[in-house]
Amino acid sequence: MATDNRTELINLIAEFVATVTNMKMYPHNHPHVHTLFNRFYDSILNYFKHTPELTLFLFEEDIIAFDKPLANPGMTGESFRKILNSKNIERVTMLDGLPKLQLYQFISDLASTREQNFSATSHIKLGKMILDDLDDDSYVHGDKTVDLYSYKNQTARDLKNIYLSIKGKEQPDPGKVKQIASDFINIYNKSINHLRIIAQVKSDDDYTYVHITNVALLTICFADFLGFSGKYLEDIGIAALLHDVGKMFIPDEILNKQGILDEYEWSVINSHTLKGAQYIGYQKDIPSLAMLVALEHHIMYDGSGYPKIKTDWRPNIISQMISIVDTYDAMRSTRPYQDAAPEELIEAALIAGRGTIYNPVLVDNFFKLLGHA
Repeated sequence: MATDNRTELINLIAEFVATVTNMKMYPHNHPHVHTLFNRFYDSILNYFKHTPELTLFLFEEDIIAFDKPLANPGMTGESFRKILNSKNIERVTMLDGLPKLQLYQFISDLASTREQNFSATSHIKLGKMILDDLDDDSYVHGDKTVDLYSYKNQTARDLKNIYLSIKGKEQPDPGKVKQIASDFINIYNKSINHLRIIAQVKSDDDYTYVHITNVALLTICFADFLGFSGKYLEDIGIAALLHDVGKMFIPDEILNKQGILDEYEWSVINSHTLKGAQYIGYQKDIPSLAMLVALEHHIMYDGSGYPKIKTDWRPNIISQMISIVDTYDAMRSTRPYQDAAPEELIEAALIAGRGTIYNPVLVDNFFKLLGHA
């Protein structure tokens, strides 16, 4: 979703919220209500000049637009969710040619305190996203997208539990990690935009686990795009899910330190690759690829990076893929101390690293995967 399109959607949602809220506070014939409603209707008409349909739906804590979560909608987004939730509505679709009277009636019904059943009109379609009933033709985004949104959020929670159990010196459940990778491969569909599967980070506490989930899912997509399949594709998913497990053996005061790390602290952080590989090496039923990826994912294409192994060491292709995906997701994530970088800046960073940090052929194919080439 382009930045200007996102801004327009946020503004539309803000005008929607303001109109409904004021209809609740004032008589519907109040001049202020008329002004807000007319402004919102004009904005909808302007929106339809370049897009024939506006669909927004709620899924868990996200507002979904154009098949991806609308990042950081703030209090406006929270108010929008409350309005729809109060009427048991999860999806709203408005179509080009929307008559003013239909919109007015819809807004009036949302502002009303009466219990009522909403029904679709010629230009306003309403619905619910019911995960166990996916044959309804009214689902604009289709069953695969809904499954993926449900899956990605559960995956981040499961992955957090797995990593924290490892941190607590417990044995991981290799079957659970395998199941996560297997489930995604079964749900994944090449026709779905690959960026739909990667979640937005909602808090800094969750960043590590959401980021690892994003890296794993996008790496599976990348591997599938390159032609990997079958058990090896599943092994790639497991390796990606566990690639950063060594960080669980780094002291929290260093791992979570705000500010500049000193030389010793950097050496401790950098040791997570060796610690992760050693840990995985002692586990049963985890593919050897996972140990290799945990060791190599910070070794650059030209052999620089860490850990230092041999001067002519070339990391495994899966480690090289994860290095690219890891950079991409880290740069696109919004965090308390970092705004999400625009796509063109992320692309420039990957291009700048072609042949040194990143495998140039893999960079080119990653752009193709994202539809940038």
